[in-house]
Amino acid sequence: MTTTFLALLPVFIVILVGFALRRFKVIGEAQWAGLDQLCYFVLFPAIIFKEIAAADFTGVPVFRMAGAMMLAVIVMIGLLVIFSRPLSKGLGIGGPQFTSLVQGAARWHTFIAFAIIPLQFGPAALSLGAVSAAAMTPLLNILCVMVMARFAGDAQVSARSLALSIIRNPFVFSSLGGVAWQVSGLTMPAMGLQVLDMIGRGALGLALLTVGAGLKLGDAISGWPPVAAAVVLKLLAMPLLMAGSLLLMGVEGQAFAVAMLCAAVPTGSGAYVLARQMGGDAPMVANMLTLQVIFAAVTIPLVLHLAGA
Repeated sequence: MTTTFLALLPVFIVILVGFALRRFKVIGEAQWAGLDQLCYFVLFPAIIFKEIAAADFTGVPVFRMAGAMMLAVIVMIGLLVIFSRPLSKGLGIGGPQFTSLVQGAARWHTFIAFAIIPLQFGPAALSLGAVSAAAMTPLLNILCVMVMARFAGDAQVSARSLALSIIRNPFVFSSLGGVAWQVSGLTMPAMGLQVLDMIGRGALGLALLTVGAGLKLGDAISGWPPVAAAVVLKLLAMPLLMAGSLLLMGVEGQAFAVAMLCAAVPTGSGAYVLARQMGGDAPMVANMLTLQVIFAAVTIPLVLHLAGA
């Protein structure tokens, strides 16, 4: 575990550098927003499309891995919805806060996962990360919007709006585009690979800087019971659910380890945007993400160690 922690330490150091850059106003607020959008809409979609379209999935249990990851997400959100009343009463929260708890427990931070995968497993394993994005991103968007519509108050979401929000998600259309290219049997032109590689090459470090810039250490302990619950659910319970799903589906080896990593990373920053748009508790999401990033420095190496990575 110590070896894994040391291998991943640069990831968390870069996150801290991003926090320091924003804390000391080296880069302005507007510029951080632009950098985050660049990563979200351009750099990471380029990585996801390239890794799926050009990957050799021979011997990779793509469908079993994707199915296991989707099952873990459904079980986590389903259990939280089933026990929403006792959870809300025990934690002293209302509907908007409950929706933020659900997002904090189930969503995953693609930026952090994709930064760790090549360090821990090698660049070729990014294709398995892309499988994870293709499997979980559309499902999480659908389920989280449904939870928001049910528990966040008067927010109503039409089927058309839901479909558009999913289709417009850059991780969704880049992963589906990669799948379409893979299924077509076409060979990715060498120049196209070079262009996509150059676009995506700066994504990992830049994305980690934006993660650090989004941390709000001063507010992280406010309203601590649901925030603490989200830390435990995301960093410990979600990997346990994922392990059970993967074992049930017979997934093993590197595919097992990559899926476990994707389950163990903090919640995604997209949860904050959705909470703000649909009446959830956005500040609580920010607090959850901050504490999850801090504790993930310990829990991710532990999960990878137990997964045999």
